[in-house]
Amino acid sequence: MKPPVPSPFPFDIRTARKTGGRTDPGSLDEYRLSALRAAVARARRNSPFFRSRLASYPEGFPRSLGEYGALPFTTPDDLAADPYAFLAVPQDEVARIVTARSSGTTGPPKRVFFSEGDLAETRSIFAEGMTALVPRGSGVLILLPGERPGSVGDLLVRGLAPDMEGVLCSCPDADGTLDTIARLRPDCLVALPSQALRLARHPRSSLGRCLSAVLLCSDYASDSLTSAVEDAWGCTVFRQYGLTETGYGGALSCGEGRGMHVMEDGFFFEIVSPGTGELLPDGEEGEIVCTAFRAEGTPLLRYRTGDRGRFIPGDCSCGSFLRRIDVRGRYGNGLALPGGWVPLADLDEALFSLPWLGGYEVRMNGSSPVFFLEVPSLPEGILSLPEDLEREAGKKLRSLPGLDILPPEIGFFLAPPRDAPLAPSKRLVLPENLPNRNG
Repeated sequence: MKPPVPSPFPFDIRTARKTGGRTDPGSLDEYRLSALRAAVARARRNSPFFRSRLASYPEGFPRSLGEYGALPFTTPDDLAADPYAFLAVPQDEVARIVTARSSGTTGPPKRVFFSEGDLAETRSIFAEGMTALVPRGSGVLILLPGERPGSVGDLLVRGLAPDMEGVLCSCPDADGTLDTIARLRPDCLVALPSQALRLARHPRSSLGRCLSAVLLCSDYASDSLTSAVEDAWGCTVFRQYGLTETGYGGALSCGEGRGMHVMEDGFFFEIVSPGTGELLPDGEEGEIVCTAFRAEGTPLLRYRTGDRGRFIPGDCSCGSFLRRIDVRGRYGNGLALPGGWVPLADLDEALFSLPWLGGYEVRMNGSSPVFFLEVPSLPEGILSLPEDLEREAGKKLRSLPGLDILPPEIGFFLAPPRDAPLAPSKRLVLPENLPNRNG
């Protein structure tokens, strides 16, 4: 049974507290500008990188949101090149250090510092966000990494309201996870999109019908994948958007309408042209740029995320006054083919609409893509993809621009689901020299 959507949305309440209860567009802009001034002043005062970058800017910058839009971007390369230049608290006040490689990227990793205040802010975001999914008193099963103190799963467990019970599940495979769901009967599951899909299309997926809500996070979730999980379990699927660099906060869906509501009390999002950096109007897709208002350990001003997205014009049917953002995966993750660039998000949308697919991996063999498809319903002992499924998958792929000129024999292999971990930490397109499929 689907849970009711809370009214008002939890982050409406959180944002209204910051604005003194005023929620009109003008008041929200006033709050954003005030929060940006405070974030800039703190970064200038405490971070060597921003002390240098902001040296020529007057005190009290920015005087308008438009003026803030003229500040140079901060990039992942900046952060990877010298993370200690961003450090804005004494080293003995660093509570956690995370070395992160963004979803879909293969460049050098970034080191992000979190103070105890940063971790407390993340726990607060998680606590209020979860009340949008299930009512107090609910049980939550969490598939995110949580072994280390301060890791995302640990922060979620410790951030839940006192009358919610959070349990970390470290089962390495789908069978063990479904057994845990059947034993604990949680109300809500928190998982990566690829984890949730494998469970939802597993032969024993009916064990998950006790779930009323599923939160998909830490990676892009296509509409087709979201629908597959909802159809399997009759639940409401929520999507969350956030980066390690922003303390995992950013935006959360409400269960109604499209897109995710921006957590306006703590984050300022912009959509810019990935080529020119020009600000784009609502409805137009570009690169997501983020500023976290209260980051202490590693402040980031106008941080280029590398993610594709747009602001959705108009109001949400849930009644929230918060802006909605629609995220479409990463610019840098996809297939470079003779017919053009094919984003991984487009592959997800097409392939996850196949009702028998539990997951896939794509690798480049020279200039040709090779697809490893997981079919949970096939009995053990089947070593190759059945011809009818291969034809169906090929038809889906050739419907995409850039893939319509693929050769008749697309490289398909059957991935053995029982030998694979429940989900990779990140979904990437990687080059690999592969043997001949008939070898």
